[in-house]
Order: sequence, then structure tokens, then C-alpha cells
Amino acid sequence: MNSKDLQSFVDLSPTSYQVVEHIQMAAAGFVRLDREDAWELEEGGKYYVVNEDGAILLFSMGKRDPETMAFRTVISHTDSPALRLLPGGVHGEKDCVRMDVEPYGAIINADWFDRPLSLAGRVIVDTAAGVKSIPVDFREPVATIPHLAPHLHKDVNNGHVFKAGKDLVPLAAKSWDEGGFLKDLAELADADPEEILDYDLYFYPWGDSTLVGADKKWLSSPRLDNLATAYPAFMALSGEVNENLTQVVYLADQEEIGSLTQSGGDSSFLPNVLRRIVGDLGEEAYFRALARSFLLSCDMAHADHPNYRDKANPSASPVLGGGVTVKLSASRSYATQGHSSARFKRMMKGAGLKVQTFANPHGQRGGSTIGPLSLRHVDMEAIDIGIATWAMHGVHEVVHVDDVSDFYDAVRAFFTTEDF
Repeated sequence: MNSKDLQSFVDLSPTSYQVVEHIQMAAAGFVRLDREDAWELEEGGKYYVVNEDGAILLFSMGKRDPETMAFRTVISHTDSPALRLLPGGVHGEKDCVRMDVEPYGAIINADWFDRPLSLAGRVIVDTAAGVKSIPVDFREPVATIPHLAPHLHKDVNNGHVFKAGKDLVPLAAKSWDEGGFLKDLAELADADPEEILDYDLYFYPWGDSTLVGADKKWLSSPRLDNLATAYPAFMALSGEVNENLTQVVYLADQEEIGSLTQSGGDSSFLPNVLRRIVGDLGEEAYFRALARSFLLSCDMAHADHPNYRDKANPSASPVLGGGVTVKLSASRSYATQGHSSARFKRMMKGAGLKVQTFANPHGQRGGSTIGPLSLRHVDMEAIDIGIATWAMHGVHEVVHVDDVSDFYDAVRAFFTTEDF
């Protein structure tokens, strides 16, 4: 897999709903399963299940032998920080409309100013067959958040705190006043304005990802957290796998706001699917399969920043281009522990791939992942890994293209290696 594949996917997938939509379109050879239906699974078959439009779990069915059954599981997430449009959030002004938003996840406020913004998500419409969810994307710049000039705002460079509802408000064309917005939104959804019951819509930075640097090795792009791991994981599952084992890729939603949702990582969705895969082999077979299983929790890792060396751990600070990163924390905010790390490094050594390590700066707790949250629901050995990143949660994050390629190769090795 090369960086251009990832770039194309990221550019077309501004919200979790487009992520899942485009993965389904690319999932050739996979059979869709619905949660409310009875499942008939075959060894060697490939399947997927969608949850709440923004999460998807894909798996390749291995041998259903209670003596050997195990799950090679990769978890990542589909959502990224953004600005969520509030219901009734379109307010007319003299020469424009103000679009009232609230931050979704931990955004960098200043990043969102003075750039073109588009809008995407899903629309919920009333149809003769019932309520229907439709993914939508304006796919053009429709708004912007202009700064107040420094002539009128003397504190703009002196620690001004940008506030939602005051500073952080996108402005759009006057044509969206008096029902114009709903009219354009309904046209995107191929519906009538009066059929729109609700929506989940997010402003996102308009513009394509790009390669940066004289050697074109740095990928600068929105939403690398966490599509830079989600998409390669899906692509790895789409290729060759070990038919003796069941491989799973679970791309959860709402990680950026805590995962405490039906389609989040801290839900029963993953174990429910795994239990249905085990099926009539029974509960004992399920627990034995978990004991043989291994889980890769995949998210981005803070790279060493040359301008902020005091914000790095001197013993464990990964660099761009240094290979796949193992993330660890004494507080176990990451799933990594010594035994799982050793097994992963053994696998990587066998595949000829580099490994580096991230730990939080001294005195800082740092972030977390859905790894520890998922382990509340599935009892299997696990590790947190990722790709070293500059400007995490920024409008344009930066990774090294070789690290993306190495991550893809690592997941492929995870899915094909018999034992490690």
C-alpha cells in the first residue's frame, strides 16, 4: 500500500459516515451481515457488520475448531476532531449566516480560522418505509471563520482564548438564510426539506492532503488521526490472511469523545460479534478462543518535535520515519505490557520491520486509546501501537510515508504469521 491510496481515502472521507461508506464500497469479496438477522458463516468467508452508520467490523472467518480457534484483532477508529453543527444552528445576519457549532473532540481552536470549510455527515429523513440515514458531503467550500484583524484585536497574539459560540463560529452565504440551508441539504440527500427529521453534520477543513519536503516523504493531511491506521488495517484484511485463524478489524466511532456510545470502543459490539462467530461451539469455546487471541489497538503516537524537546520523554520519543511505534504507560492508559510487547517485537523482527517506543513526558498523563476500554469487554492479550505524528488533532497532521507503509506491513504480518 502506498501513500497515495491513503491520501485518496482520507480526502474522500471527512466524517465517520463517509469512512464507513467508502470502506463498504471497497470491500470486494466481503458479505454484509445485519445485526438483526440470523448469520450463516462459512470457514474462509469474509464478512462485515455496520453499527450506527459510523462504525464497521470486518472479519475473515477461520477454522471453527474449539481446540485451535483464536482471534487476531485490530481495533482503530473512524472519527476525527471537528466542529459539529448544532440543530437549529443557522442564524441570519445582515450579509451572511452564522453557523452555531460545538467542538467535537479536542480540536486546536486557532487552526480553524481563515481557511475554507466544507460540511459533511449524515441526514436522517422520513420515508414511507420509515426513518432512513443518508451520508452527505457538500464537497466544496461553504463557510469560513475569519479572524478579527489585529488592528481591532490587540490581544490576538497575546494568549487570547478562542471561545465556541463567540469566536469559533463559521460564516456562510446569505443564501442559506430563511430555509436555504435545509433546501441545499435536502437536495444532497435527494429528499424534500420537510422530510428531514435530524442530522449529524460536521464542518471540516476543505482541501486535499499533500506530500511535503524535498524528498516528498512527509504526508500533511487532515484526519490522519486515525485514518492513517484504520485504512491500512482494512487493506491488510482485504489481502492474504491465515485461514487457520479468524482475523478481525473493528473500526469504532466516537473515540474522540470518550467511546461511551453504542458504536464506540467501550461497548459490547465487539464481544457480541465475536460470540456470534463462535456460535454453537458454546461459551467454553469462546473463552478458550479469547485466551489464544491477540489484540492490536492502533492509534497515532506523538512524535519528537524539534521545537518542543522539553515536551518529549528522553527515553521513549519516536521520530518520523522510525518505524511502527509501541505505546506504553505505567498507568496502563495504553494496553501494552511487557509480554505483549515482546511478542509483537518478535513478530516485527521476523518480518524485518522497525519498532520504536513512545512514553508520555515525565509528569504528564497524556492521552489514551480504545485499547484499555476494549479490554473491559474481551479478555485477550493486547498492545497499543501507532504511527509517529506531528500536530496531532491539528487541521493538518504530519506523518512519514514510510511509517504508513511499515504499519500496513505490520498488520499484514499480524494476520499471516502462524505464531509469534
